[in-house]
Amino acid sequence: MNALRERAERLPPGWTMYTSASGEGLLPAGFAKRGIEEFDAIAVGPGGGVIFEIVQQKSADSQMKIDRINSIRARLRGIEGWDVEVIVLAQPDILARKDEIDRRLRTVTDLAKFGESSGNQEVLRAAFVLAFSGLEWTLAQHFQGEENRRPQSVRQMAERLVSEGLLSEATYREIRELNRIRNEIVHGLSVAKQVDAATIHRIAELTEDVYEESANGRLEGRHLT
Repeated sequence: MNALRERAERLPPGWTMYTSASGEGLLPAGFAKRGIEEFDAIAVGPGGGVIFEIVQQKSADSQMKIDRINSIRARLRGIEGWDVEVIVLAQPDILARKDEIDRRLRTVTDLAKFGESSGNQEVLRAAFVLAFSGLEWTLAQHFQGEENRRPQSVRQMAERLVSEGLLSEATYREIRELNRIRNEIVHGLSVAKQVDAATIHRIAELTEDVYEESANGRLEGRHLT
């Protein structure tokens, strides 16, 4: 893990780091608990050591994590040369970057052209779903970081943006219709659903429209109708 590797590289000469260590034979006398206990890492030097505990940002306030770290601190108290360091890892970005979505939409354009020219509905349906994922990302990126309040569906996200004045009613209605088609394709509700290249191109255009509307609304505080 990068966080531990960085700590290991900064250790003074003569120190050694052990990852996923049980502590047996590494920790000072008087620290041990009953049973085997594993630690994320233990660094041991000539005159002491450090116990490293890694905590994900989303679970940093977990009572179980807090109790464990407090237990380690209490057991190290009074033991000379030893300490505990808590490494809090930032919540990873679960959404793709905009340049990745733009690249996906360019691929969609090529797929739509091929599907249209060959009359292959399976390719067109696949391009539709791929294009719609770009639209869904554009909606979701507005709510990034809202772990507890983030809407779960495309319709819910679009409704939130409309209610906040960041999306027009006309765009919202168009998203709802495209979402209906997407659900028919993805969930097998209509295996004969016909899709054309123009609809796929419209999704790509709409993705840019939504991005601009929500971004401008956030920056200018304007309301759309």
